[in-house]
Amino acid sequence: MATESKPARTAAEIEADIERTRQRLQVTVDVIADRVTPANVARRQVAAAKAQVIDPETGLRTARAVALSVGLLALIGLIFWRRGR
Repeated sequence: MATESKPARTAAEIEADIERTRQRLQVTVDVIADRVTPANVARRQVAAAKAQVIDPETGLRTARAVALSVGLLALIGLIFWRRGR
C-alpha cells in the first residue's frame, strides 16, 4: 500500500482556509439566530395559524372558521361555568 504525502501548505493557505471556514460558520450562526429569534418564531406561528383559516385563493375557510369559533365559545363558556360554581 503506497502512501502519498500531500504537499505542505503554506501559512497563507492555512489562514485563507481558516477564514473561509469562519465565514461559513458565521453564516450558519446567523441563520440559526434568525430562526430562533422570538419575533420571527411568532411571525411564523401567526402565518401558520392564518393558513389554517384563510385560503389564499378562495379566502376564508368557512368550515374551519366556524369550528374554531364554536370551540372558542365552548372554552369561554366552560371558564364562566367553572367560575360560577
